[in-house]
Amino acid sequence: MATIAVAALVAGLAGSAAAPAPYTFIEGKVPAGVQPDGNSIMFEGPKDMLVIDTGRHPEHTDKIIAVAKAKNKPITAIINTHWHLDHATGNARIRAAYPGARLYASTAVEGALKGFLARNVDQARARLDDPAVPEPQKADTRLYLAAINDPANLIPDQPVRAAMPVKLGGRTLQLHLASHAATEGDVWVHDPASKTVFVGDLVVIPLPFFDTGCAEGWRRALADIDQLDFQTLVPGHGLPMDHAAFSSYRQAFDAFTACADSNQATASCVATWMQQGAAFVAMHPDPKYTEAALAYYVDQVLRVPAKRAEYCAK
Repeated sequence: MATIAVAALVAGLAGSAAAPAPYTFIEGKVPAGVQPDGNSIMFEGPKDMLVIDTGRHPEHTDKIIAVAKAKNKPITAIINTHWHLDHATGNARIRAAYPGARLYASTAVEGALKGFLARNVDQARARLDDPAVPEPQKADTRLYLAAINDPANLIPDQPVRAAMPVKLGGRTLQLHLASHAATEGDVWVHDPASKTVFVGDLVVIPLPFFDTGCAEGWRRALADIDQLDFQTLVPGHGLPMDHAAFSSYRQAFDAFTACADSNQATASCVATWMQQGAAFVAMHPDPKYTEAALAYYVDQVLRVPAKRAEYCAK
């Protein structure tokens, strides 16, 4: 029975990705030896285009620009689901090509620029001077430093402080704000016309990334999304999925974080996700990567009071 359930969920993941959609989906890749790019989504209006998340590497962002050029329509709006640089570094490159692009994002990036994003500057500069560091990693480091030294392309023109609409021609996208979830402020987007939600890193395959996450707020955000009438959900990393697959993800998330909140052994919590989230684990080529990441998050984030105080609402 378990094998059948996993196969059904994998079908839900793959099937939604193949269905016709009123948007262009640009999958974020995870090249070996370098940092990843998040997924990007492009909507086309009668005269212009809107993009949700812009990636990290020029190669990814150039795919976004190429779509706009092929359509012969300017990008006039960027929505950042959150401030992680694999979703926002491309802002500057897109605005260089389309200076009128207006940026919608949470104000959480302002705190991140002073805190989380600023912590590794000295180590980053040292990596650039270290001959033992491979050039691809140095290239990522230069992208990081360039992004945080260019706050005008990360701080929003239009802050998202609560639910709000964004119009693109005759289409209205509904923006929502999740407080203290994957980050201090996660913007997720609902397109009622196509019954699709775009949630950034509130959903990540093969496992949730808790580097800046608050389990309590994250659980609330997933519950809010699950109440919506939607058919397809596009995650921050990984392929689109149907509502049933998302509900399974949410159940696995709730069980995993409940375990982390308990006195159960770390190995038990890891096993919880590996079993209940088996369909998502199967989407990554190395299950040992998922196991190691889960154990790290339990021991180094979710069970560390200082981390919870920093990432969760006081």
